[in-house]
Amino acid sequence: MRDYQAPKSEVRSILLPSGRQVEISYLDGEAVSLADQGLAISEIEAGLEESVNELLSCGECGCDAVQPVEWDGYGPRHWKIELRCPNCEARCTTVVEDDVAELCDRAHQRGADELEMTLVKLTAENAERDIERLRSALANDHILPEDF
Repeated sequence: MRDYQAPKSEVRSILLPSGRQVEISYLDGEAVSLADQGLAISEIEAGLEESVNELLSCGECGCDAVQPVEWDGYGPRHWKIELRCPNCEARCTTVVEDDVAELCDRAHQRGADELEMTLVKLTAENAERDIERLRSALANDHILPEDF
């Protein structure tokens, strides 16, 4: 009977220059991918997205615009986040892993970018409307020297 030796596994964390931390799994000294370990990356991403969606939804009123008020490091791979609902002012504090915190940050950045684009669009539309009103007032002699 041959002796069975389980493969040695090891996880190493590497801090990239960008500040992001990456974990590499080694099996018998060789790096292996998540797929090789039997984990479907899409399943992992779906789980992370679900966690982020839960963070962004208010448990009190159901609003999907919950915002982080404060972020603090909580151990080597976790974040303690205080959240506030802008709709009902409910607050809660939760601890999440780095990946969930990063996706949450990206989701909030996308929301901020969307708001900025909407503001720029509305500002341009309002300016066009104001210019058209001024043009019409000038053409119809509704603006007199006494108005200034």
